[in-house]
Amino acid sequence: MGALPAAAVDHRTVIDIEALLVWAVQRQCCDRTDIALHPMERSASLALQHGRHIGVIAEGRSADGVATILDRNDIGADIDGGGAIRGIPPRLHPDAERVGEALERLPAAQRRLVARHARLGGRPEWASLRQPMVAAKRPSDAPGRYRHLTCAEWEQTPRRSDIAALYHRTGRSLFLPDGRKRLPEEEKGFSFRVGGDGQRWLLVKWCPLEPRLSEAEVAEINHLYSLWRDGVLTLYVRLTRLELRDHILRPFSIPGAPWDQNP
Repeated sequence: MGALPAAAVDHRTVIDIEALLVWAVQRQCCDRTDIALHPMERSASLALQHGRHIGVIAEGRSADGVATILDRNDIGADIDGGGAIRGIPPRLHPDAERVGEALERLPAAQRRLVARHARLGGRPEWASLRQPMVAAKRPSDAPGRYRHLTCAEWEQTPRRSDIAALYHRTGRSLFLPDGRKRLPEEEKGFSFRVGGDGQRWLLVKWCPLEPRLSEAEVAEINHLYSLWRDGVLTLYVRLTRLELRDHILRPFSIPGAPWDQNP
């Protein structure tokens, strides 16, 4: 019997969807393939991407002669394009073209969000539902503690005679070993007042606390994260249905609501 044929080896690169987007947008600039198209070419390309038949197919700078005609009209002579520049590929990598086509099919706001973070090489931040409490600040340019809001109110405090009676019952002297009174007339840095009934009041001050991010800010941040994640998931589903030439996508693993696991 003859030898069994060797199993075909897949030499494609295994990559996750985020890394593929970063490569396609950062390195291949797949989101800018139409920047040199003329208006009628751009409209034709957009119609094709959305499944509408049109008799013009726009590729590169111009495939239908529009650019050549306009150049001749402006210059008055035929212009030699010169071909591809050495060291620069004449066209996008086919896998990057697939990514660019899938990206163009996203809604405009979602497309811009996904492309922006791919260009930055990261993902949008998300906010915890349980925000740390910080000192509330007033709108001011003053530095340091002067920007913090302060609140104050009078609270009852034991009368000096009540404290003296407590000391007496427990056998503690009202005087310190050096002869000074254990209960000074006024504690330094505190404000007191005495009511008509002899009750002593202390002015209590504090800095109110508030969440570092408001509920509206948390909702907005997490909404943008969800919008980005849904867009990347849509791209992943579309690209897995295609046969990429040099890449294989790993299973999708971007968490949907990380704030639920880390509230």
